[in-house]
Order: sequence, then C-alpha cells, then structure tokens
Amino acid sequence: MVIGLVTVLLVANTEPGAGPRPTTTTTTTRKTTTATPPPRPTLTVDSGCRTAQGRERLVDVPQHVTDRVNRAWERIEKWLAAKAPASARTLAPPATREAISDMQRQLGVPVPAELIASLLRHNGAGTTMRGFTLPPFYTPMSTTAIVDYHKMLCDILISSGHNESVGSWWHGQVIPFAQDFAGGNLLLDQRPGRKGKLGDRDEETEMMFDRWPATLTDLLEQTATALETNGVVRNYHPKVVEDGILDWDIR
Repeated sequence: MVIGLVTVLLVANTEPGAGPRPTTTTTTTRKTTTATPPPRPTLTVDSGCRTAQGRERLVDVPQHVTDRVNRAWERIEKWLAAKAPASARTLAPPATREAISDMQRQLGVPVPAELIASLLRHNGAGTTMRGFTLPPFYTPMSTTAIVDYHKMLCDILISSGHNESVGSWWHGQVIPFAQDFAGGNLLLDQRPGRKGKLGDRDEETEMMFDRWPATLTDLLEQTATALETNGVVRNYHPKVVEDGILDWDIR
C-alpha cells in the first residue's frame, strides 16, 4: 500500500516586493510485509522416548549371565595386559548398581541383564579414540555417556518432526552402549519382542541389526576369541599399534 505525504515548502519569490511563495512536494513510503514461515513438523507417532521416566529397580541378573560376561571380560583383560597394555589401562572400574539404576531411570528404558553385568565389570573404556575398542572401532561407554547420548538422539528425533525417522534412524527404546567418536554407536534394541538385539547406527544411515552377533555377550566372547587366536569379528582382526594400543584391521 502506498501512502502519499504532502510537505509544504516556502520558496523565495523572485518577483520584486513579493514574499516567500509556498510550494508543495509529494514523497512516498512503502509498507512491506514479512512472509510467515511454515510451521515446523511435529511427530504424530510414538518416538519411544521416555526421558527421566524409567523405573529405578533393575532386573535381576541371572548368575549364568554374569558368569558368561565376566569370563569374556577376563579373557579380554588377560590378552590386553600382555599385548596391549595401553588399551588395558583405559578400562574403567566397575559402575555401581546405584549408577546403573539412575541410568535406567534417566533413559526410560529397561536395561538388559547382560549390559548390567558388563557395566558392573567396566563402566566404559575412556573418552577418546585411544581407549579399548570392540571391533572394529567402538569404545564402550560409561553410564553417564549412555544417558547423554540417548537424550541427544531423542531430542534430535523429536525436534525433527519426521515420522519416518522413528524406528529407522532412532527409537527411544534403544540403548547406545559404545561409540566410534564420529557419530556412530553400537546398540541394544529394547523394543517389545526385540530381546536386546545387537545393532549399530550412524548419522547417515538407518539402524541395522542383521550384521552383528545376536547379543552383547556374544560380541564380548567373539572379541575375546579373536584376540586370542588372531581371528576375525566381521572381517576385522586385532593388531597392536604404537605404544601398546589395540586396533582392528580389515582382512
């Protein structure tokens, strides 16, 4: 819309004896409008995210689960101490049951027995890429790191508003337990009927559960065997690099 403004100016009259002569000029201003941005999409399906809504009571860990997890870790620890002492030193002390219970409450996801048993052995393995890695490049995470990573992924999923990302890119009933420091994780799927199945994800692809051992315990046992026999896990075999650090190389 254009609005006219009239300004009165006094202009000197050049005729003899005449005073100032009024004249008028017209200026215009333009009123502009800003387009309203479209509303952001909102999820209309259940994301599975229940941040800070989980129960504190942990499931009971059967003795046979504890025994299998501990035996696998003992084999890994023995090999690291002899062959890769720098990586051995990055294995963290055990988590407390209280810390794992608080983790479960923050996640809003039941923590499976085998992850409880593993955290009671080692609460992660450092916060850098130089820590102990499960093949080929995943560092076990602490209870605090698991909570922080899970919340970040849930926040991204919810704020995206993309229904198609729920259950493919991420789901709140999945637990990340190891990271590659490049946006990728190993996962345990706690959605109904999935029975804690092991999988992975990264920033660019969907979660995948068909190329890993079935469980975390199986992965720990296969890792121990690969270390002891110079064998492979998913085509990766162990090697020791500078300063006694475990690495995994593709074969």
